[in-house]
Amino acid sequence: MKTALDEKGFTLREATEHDIPKLSSHHRKMFEEIWGKKGQFIDDSTGSEIEQEYSRKLRAELPEGSCRSWLIEKDGQVAASGAITIVSFVPTPTDFSSRVAYLHSVYTEPGMRGKRFAGVIVKAALAYCRTNGIKRVILNASEAGRPVYERIGFCSYPEMMRFFVE
Repeated sequence: MKTALDEKGFTLREATEHDIPKLSSHHRKMFEEIWGKKGQFIDDSTGSEIEQEYSRKLRAELPEGSCRSWLIEKDGQVAASGAITIVSFVPTPTDFSSRVAYLHSVYTEPGMRGKRFAGVIVKAALAYCRTNGIKRVILNASEAGRPVYERIGFCSYPEMMRFFVE
């Protein structure tokens, strides 16, 4: 059965170690755009460090399976990508497992936006979670990403807080 992606010549596939440079570039671009919209620009040195550290993370976690990533491509050009990292939280009354998926680094190239590629990637990640018994998926949503996640069924979680240790 052909999907909307197939009809346009795009394919969805799980990323491999070979894809790390593109995934890392997307991760960097995502932060540059998010912060830029807030008037907080990331200098080249910081951007490079983000990209290098994300590459390091992927080199360690993709082979062991604690990080999974997907991308959409056409003719060898990556249009969009995104990932989940499986983390250990505590069991809860609604989920006795400690396995939680953190959805991150969802990015679509500017010229490819509006084709719902981010949603396709998120749904692939959710299918992976369903197949592997992961019941909780969390994320940090940018303003641009929030509508994508809400259409799929994500909702805000007001009980969550954070603190940056300095």
